[in-house]
Amino acid sequence: METVFIAMSGGIDSSFSAYLLRQKGYNLVGITFQLLPETIKNIKNPKACCSIEAVHRAKKIADDLSIPHYVINLREEFERYVIEKFIQEYKEGRTPNPCILCNRYIKFFSFINKALSIGGEKIATGHYAIIKEISGNYFLKKGKDKIKDQSYFLYPINKDLLNVILFPLGEYTKAKVKEKADKIGWDINKTKESQDICFIPEKDFRNFLSKFLQLKKGPVYLIDGKFMGYHNGIHLYTIGQRRGLNIPYREPLYIIEIQPDENTIIVGPKEYLKRKRVIANELNLLNPVSMNISGKVRYRQKEEPCKYTISHNTLEVDFDNPVYSITPGQSVVLYNEDTVVGGGVITNSNGKEYREFTDKTN
Repeated sequence: METVFIAMSGGIDSSFSAYLLRQKGYNLVGITFQLLPETIKNIKNPKACCSIEAVHRAKKIADDLSIPHYVINLREEFERYVIEKFIQEYKEGRTPNPCILCNRYIKFFSFINKALSIGGEKIATGHYAIIKEISGNYFLKKGKDKIKDQSYFLYPINKDLLNVILFPLGEYTKAKVKEKADKIGWDINKTKESQDICFIPEKDFRNFLSKFLQLKKGPVYLIDGKFMGYHNGIHLYTIGQRRGLNIPYREPLYIIEIQPDENTIIVGPKEYLKRKRVIANELNLLNPVSMNISGKVRYRQKEEPCKYTISHNTLEVDFDNPVYSITPGQSVVLYNEDTVVGGGVITNSNGKEYREFTDKTN
């Protein structure tokens, strides 16, 4: 059987993925990543996927499955491509998605290249998604569990590498995974979920960013130009955010726009978050069809019908109906039914176009 290097975070999903592959007879090697730089490696976040506790849990599962387990050092790559890019995006007033950064640069680049270079024939992870081969072509598809489906985070995968990636959980629901794990005899309450931003110590977002960025107070204006108060630093906010503004008003206010050059935040009622067009770069196309396209700009959003064009490596997506909270730094991902077409990193949400979307016109 083929030699498969499986990424093991210590969480229930990667652990059960290893179990399934072991049952199928693969020559399996468990790999846990050492990601955190020396300065923050001892964070107190035991549910993070790269903490000390996670390494111990992964080693225990590998021992239970009688497979070799190794820890590989990807600290330099993680700091350069995930942490530094994360900070730079916030510096420029954007809101990055660290899970997509990690998938793009760590799991499906650094890890896969290292695994294939030392004898691995395939790699596997515990993502809820499906890779399907049709007539020699490989397609990334949504997982069976539509609530847990993680295809949104996986769009940056190089199309040429889909044939060496396994997603054992693609045909499973989360509930079934928990049920099976319980029957195996694993204590699913101890096999923690891998979640949270692993490089934010104690989940203290403000303190982390303040070490790298100047958190400078600035003005907050209503969409009509009325001064509303002050924010605590634009890097602590994101488009669509409601909580944390602490600005009394007759109705709930949301962040509509962040202007990094002016250190200014624009707020308004929820209706002003609506947009129909999004522009993105850093494109990755997996299945560039043009018919029956839908898309979304946030993981938990419902997909909406849209059309797209590409020119000079810039993706322009026009939604049939306005969507909420298009945020520079996040990703727009396109689908053809259950197949991922591709996506890109949002650079523009039409700036001050929000003035067109008032409660009078919608």
